[in-house]
Amino acid sequence: MAGIRDGGGGGGGLDDEALHQLRSRATQLLLKEDWKEYIAVCSLIVDGASASGDRRVLCSALAHRADARARLGDLPGALADCDAALAADPAHHGALLSKGALLRGLGRYAPAAECFRAALAFAGGGGAADEARELAEQCRRLEAQARSGAVDLSEWVLAGFAGRCPDLAEYVGPVEVRRSAHGGRGIFAVKNIEAGATLMIAKAVAIGRGVLPDAADGGEKMAVWKEFVDKVLDAAEKCPRTAALIQTLSTGEERQEELIVPDMALFRQEPQDLSLSDGGNVVREAQEVLDVEKILKVLDVNCLTEDAPSANLFGNNGVVNCGVGLWVLPSFINHSCHPNARRTHVGDHAIVHSSRDIKAGEEITFAYFDVLVPVSKRREAAKAWGFECRCDRCRFEAEDAILKQELVKSEHDLANGGDTGALVVRLEEKMRKSIVKERRKAFLRASFWNAYSALFDSDKLVRKWGRRVPGEAVVAESVADAVGGNESVLRAMLRGAKDGNGCGNRLEVEDKVVRIGRATYGKVVKRNAMRALFRLTLDSDNNSNL
Repeated sequence: MAGIRDGGGGGGGLDDEALHQLRSRATQLLLKEDWKEYIAVCSLIVDGASASGDRRVLCSALAHRADARARLGDLPGALADCDAALAADPAHHGALLSKGALLRGLGRYAPAAECFRAALAFAGGGGAADEARELAEQCRRLEAQARSGAVDLSEWVLAGFAGRCPDLAEYVGPVEVRRSAHGGRGIFAVKNIEAGATLMIAKAVAIGRGVLPDAADGGEKMAVWKEFVDKVLDAAEKCPRTAALIQTLSTGEERQEELIVPDMALFRQEPQDLSLSDGGNVVREAQEVLDVEKILKVLDVNCLTEDAPSANLFGNNGVVNCGVGLWVLPSFINHSCHPNARRTHVGDHAIVHSSRDIKAGEEITFAYFDVLVPVSKRREAAKAWGFECRCDRCRFEAEDAILKQELVKSEHDLANGGDTGALVVRLEEKMRKSIVKERRKAFLRASFWNAYSALFDSDKLVRKWGRRVPGEAVVAESVADAVGGNESVLRAMLRGAKDGNGCGNRLEVEDKVVRIGRATYGKVVKRNAMRALFRLTLDSDNNSNL
């Protein structure tokens, strides 16, 4: 019977027939994606090849076992296999590619590029050389992006989001976690930041996505949520660092003094301290200490949705309409009805950018819900989220004694289908007579944005009331100062700028449009691609394609 070949001196190698049988078994397991059994078979081949001194078979088996271990999340073990293969044969193409891919996945782009360049040097020519060259160049770009945060999605946008999402590197900009004056912790700017600048790029721990009908019941949504939760728990079990990052987030039940402000090095850290000698032990240890109950509580209060008011979703082509995920660092960002940040979802990454100029020391904030509504509606929404918003906009609208009666009447008229043109004119006149400052005018216009939108959407109302209110572009620019970038506001700015009513000369108009465009989408595309986004924004039927 075929089996272990006597290698003399107590060692034993595989004879040809045994090796053939093991390889056939490995192929079957590979097709089934039974990675645990596949690793066990590869280990038999590794042991036999080591005993017989067959370097070629040994390196091949180690490289294949590394790929399987990576699929199970045992990254230290996978890297150890690659290193063992390269110790036996420094020019082994498969091991070099596997190690490069692992390092790239860990965000260690410079050493990954070295692996790919080595694979290129030993590849000779042909397709293998082209693959290694492309991967090395990709790592060079990602390394630069990880240092600068510079993203350019122009080609992808101009191609109509065709093909796979562009590769992105994680990045942490000039921000840090601090204690927030409003309770808990938040993200703060450490220097002055201009509108549109990238604040951070974060890869999701996991995302749950689905295609739900408009009348989807709770059961369908719960299925998406359950799938998402399972992915998060799986990621935390496989990677101790992922579990540690999740543990930095709040459950919503801690007292203020119990919340620790994490060191930003934790989010910038390259995981070079992973044990390469026994990755299985690291994974098993994480499984033993994993606090599943806490993670479930963390998910309840820290998840972000891809269709949130503060988010742009690029590349879903209108198919997926339900997406929820956990992006750890962005989850520290608190709410404000006067927000200064937005995010763009690209594949598994969230790109967070400033939606208006931010001063050093200012807290970074998102809009958790629609803030283009009156203060009473916003307070109801905040209560549903479990907090009270005390931003300067909310305090002004709730506490201003002079305007309070007018605001209550205007909100009543808006809710009961009153003449929106008359409402807008009355509000503008009240602000003029009360000598309301421009900043506060912006707050009020944002709160009654639906009334302004209804007015500008109706030719009849514009003919009746248009001369008594500012132009559409003027109002849009004002509201953008209150809420930062917003697609609805950008659409109004584009239409108003086209009419040219009160916008200034052509260069001034273009500058204002681009400014609101940058506030809405960030600096992720060049001007020609920005114009393509503008066209999609103006076409409401295609809005879901962003």
